[in-house]
This record gives sequence, C-alpha cells and structure tokens, in this order.
Amino acid sequence: MKKLSRFDKLIFFLNSLLAIGLIVAYFLPYIPPKSYPLISVLTLGVPILILANLAFFLYWLIRMKRQMLLSLIIMIVGFGFASKFYQWPFKDHNPTGDYSIMNYNVRMFNRSKWTDEEEIPEKINALIDEKDPDILTVEEYYKNEYLEAKYPYKFIRYRSDNSSFGQAIFSKFPLLSKESIDFNVDNFTGENNNAIFSDVVIGKDTVRLYNIHFQSLKVTEDIQDVNNLKHKQESKKVVKNISSGFVRQQRQAERVEESFKDVKYPIIISGDFNNTAFSHTYSHVRNGQFQDAYVKKGGGFSSTYNLNYFPLRIDFHLLDTIFEIDSYERFKVPYSDHYPILTTFSIKK
Repeated sequence: MKKLSRFDKLIFFLNSLLAIGLIVAYFLPYIPPKSYPLISVLTLGVPILILANLAFFLYWLIRMKRQMLLSLIIMIVGFGFASKFYQWPFKDHNPTGDYSIMNYNVRMFNRSKWTDEEEIPEKINALIDEKDPDILTVEEYYKNEYLEAKYPYKFIRYRSDNSSFGQAIFSKFPLLSKESIDFNVDNFTGENNNAIFSDVVIGKDTVRLYNIHFQSLKVTEDIQDVNNLKHKQESKKVVKNISSGFVRQQRQAERVEESFKDVKYPIIISGDFNNTAFSHTYSHVRNGQFQDAYVKKGGGFSSTYNLNYFPLRIDFHLLDTIFEIDSYERFKVPYSDHYPILTTFSIKK
C-alpha cells in the first residue's frame, strides 16, 4: 500500500468493500430470509458485485499491481457462483431436441395497457406459433382463446371463479392430473401468486410439470420509489418491503419443495421465481436435484426481466437429471416486462 497514490488507496478501499460484499453474497443461498431478511436484499445486487470485482481486477491488472489478487482470488473461489450469471456464449447446442418447453410471463397480454405498443396478444401468439413449443407455461395469464384452441391439453388456474387472470399450462401431451398449491397459509396472503402442477404423459414416460410464480418483490416500482425518495425513512420502508417479499418467497418455496417428496416421476420446473439464481428461493427449490437449463446450455447474461439494461435472470427451467438438456434460448421481445425462454430436451435412455 505504501507505493500506492492516494487515489489508488481510495480505489483499493472501495475494492475491499465490494470484495467483502461478494464473499457475503456467496453465503446468501444458505441464509433463510426469515432469519435475516435485510441481508437477503443483497441478492439483487450480486450481478453488480461480480461486475465491480471484475472491473477492479482489470484495473489493477493494467497497472500491474498485486492488488489485483484480491478480486481475482475471490472470483476464482466463486467461479461456480458466477456461472449462474454469465455463460460462455459459444456452447454446443441442439435446438432440435426431442421435446421443447417455453415459459413466458405475459403480463396479461397488455390487458392493463402498460405499454402503448399495439396488438400485443397477436404478437405473442405469433411468437409462440413460430417457436411452437410442445409445452407452454404462462404466468400472469389472461384468457386467450387462440392459445386455448391451439393446444389440445391445458390447465388454467384463475385467481377466482369470476376472474380471467391466473396461470396456465398448455401441452401437446395429455395431462393426467391438475393441482394447485395456493400460497395462502399461516395468515399469509400470496396475492396473485401460486404454483400449479400436472403429470404429463410424454411418449411412454410420465413427467411431473410445475409452473411456479413466486411472490413479486415489486423491484421496478421500488426502484422508481428510490429515485424519488426525499427522506431516509422512506428509503428504509422500501428495503423493508423488499425484504418482506423475500420472507414470503421462502414460505412459498418451502411449500413447493414439500410437494416434491411424494412425486414418483421425474420433475420439470418452469416459471417466474421473481428472484435470482443467487437467492435462497432458487437454492431451496433447486436443492442440488435439478439442472438449470441456462447453466447447461445458455450463453451470455440471458436476462429474462427488462430492467433498464440490468441483467436480471428471474425466470427458470429446472429439469431432473434424467433429462438431457439440448438447448436454451431467451427471446428479447418487448411484449412484456419478461422475456420468454425456450428449452429443448431429451429423455435419457
């Protein structure tokens, strides 16, 4: 440190703080939000921590300073952790795998008029027609007669008997059972969120398929609030609201994970987790049992949520190890605040 200028000492101080932050982030998937809800908020900043440490490493490398070892060692230690954030874009993949599944949070097909773009339902339908997935899972679904006619088998769970809003599974394969895990337990209200599942007959095999929509953290709204905040008290309220969302997600993830215990078929999980791959929510559901399709066959950052150039992957395909993941794609189309993802897969012989 003696040979560093005052400016470089300041840079290294900031480097040290963000390096410590990344170390803490490595433990976030193992920290239940109910125990430390405020710490869980750091999950949303993990991409920034990774990019910042990479920038510091490059800064010191260019200057040929040994301080580059701090971020380098931390990134090497967490290499598997960072792989959930970025994948080398030149992987071998087979887009013509035996079967395909698409997930899409369609934001009610623009029923709420969140965008001025015209003919959103027709454009989404056209995209689905073009990609023609064998299985389609939809969050924030609003009644769509075209899709309901296109797929011979379907499971649509509306918010209530008088509602046309909910979640859906569309399939070219028969659905044996249709059940819902409603997130309203222990005086906890899940609002619009829940998980639905069905047993799908694919050839001679039966697969348990989940469509999961975990509690929204309302990130977009809260970030907008932060930009407009004038008082520290209001800032604390925003953080508290987000951390409360993490606690709700933990309860929901526990209910979903509990339902796995009696499943005698291989499982495919599709849906909008409303949280990143660095979270306790993701870790609890995946639990070392499932393959992340993006980690296996994805490329680049593969953000699935449109948040002003911030790479946020919150929509997932998790598949049991009996499946061979052939390809993974994300389609950056402006028809919702989410981007659809498509995975092709085969069943190992």
